[in-house]
Amino acid sequence: MKKKHIGALLFLLALVALIAAGVALRKRRMEHIANMPAPVAHPWALRSAVVKSGTASSGFPCLATATSAAELTITGQLQGTILKLGPREGVAVRKGDVLAEIDTSEIDAEIASVRAKLSAAQASAARLRKEAERERDLLAAGGSTQSKVDELETQAAAEEDQVTALERSIDALEVRRGYARIVAPADGVVAERMAEVGDVCMPAHPIYRLTVSQGAHVRVRLPQSVLEAVHAGTPIDLSHGTQTARLLVSRVHPALDAQAMGTAETDVEEIPFGLPSGARISARVVLQEEKDALLVPRDSLFGTSGGSAHLFLVAGEAPNETLRRIPVQRGIAEGSRVSVHGALNAGERVVRAPTAILARLRDGDAVVIEEPTK
Repeated sequence: MKKKHIGALLFLLALVALIAAGVALRKRRMEHIANMPAPVAHPWALRSAVVKSGTASSGFPCLATATSAAELTITGQLQGTILKLGPREGVAVRKGDVLAEIDTSEIDAEIASVRAKLSAAQASAARLRKEAERERDLLAAGGSTQSKVDELETQAAAEEDQVTALERSIDALEVRRGYARIVAPADGVVAERMAEVGDVCMPAHPIYRLTVSQGAHVRVRLPQSVLEAVHAGTPIDLSHGTQTARLLVSRVHPALDAQAMGTAETDVEEIPFGLPSGARISARVVLQEEKDALLVPRDSLFGTSGGSAHLFLVAGEAPNETLRRIPVQRGIAEGSRVSVHGALNAGERVVRAPTAILARLRDGDAVVIEEPTK
């Protein structure tokens, strides 16, 4: 029995000695780590580009057909009851004279409904933007996190995108409402009045035939998805060799043919570039255009949440350059550049890098620019 007690005591002493040795070893290691010199933060070696100011646009490439104008068939572009008609056969009309007016009560009701949705979306966007700004102030004071700030900014940006979409819907509806007033596209004589007051007008429904003695038309055939974004005044850029010209759409014929294509048409005094009637011309229908936009390279942007992204400005002068993270909203992408909206100015420098590198950059990181800024 006595031997058992002695053995247990020896075991406990050995265990205590082992624990003490472990504690001493850990203490020495911690002291060694504490005395190690701090790791040197090496700067990033990156390329850069200058933020430029210019025009950004997106469009649909197509072929335009130019023809001389001899006789015009005026068609309706809006469904509704004809409330008013112009002169009958043999009467001369001037360009811009009103030929017909169509009831717009249905479109007016639709516009009112979308305006109500817009008001609600604007209020929500303003509230979320204020919450994001308040959260950013809390972050600066140590009372929040970057992830919470990013979440609120993403929600605010999404609601602002919804506001923009509703505003565009209202613009499109108002353009459609403008089609209710049909005017003579050129000077001419009424050859035939093909409708009466009280008739129901349908898209592509013929209303008048006019005989004209001068002028020409340029037409483009477009798929329905593109035609929905085209309205009177939409630019069409033509090119023929080194020559270019910009025309504005005069009218849209939304009725689709057997190939599910509609037509946009513009009136011109003569066929562009001196080409013969029936000539095909390279064209681009401009669907979006932003003038005096801030343009940056595609490979300077990181982030795919809707239109939200961020980039890094190069702050300071060599050899003490650092990165400054700037949240931005993507705009129109054209070629290798994208228009952006954010707290930056033309002439400032942004870094360019693959997405995997951009994801690792942090605000305040040191940087060395590898090559001259372009």
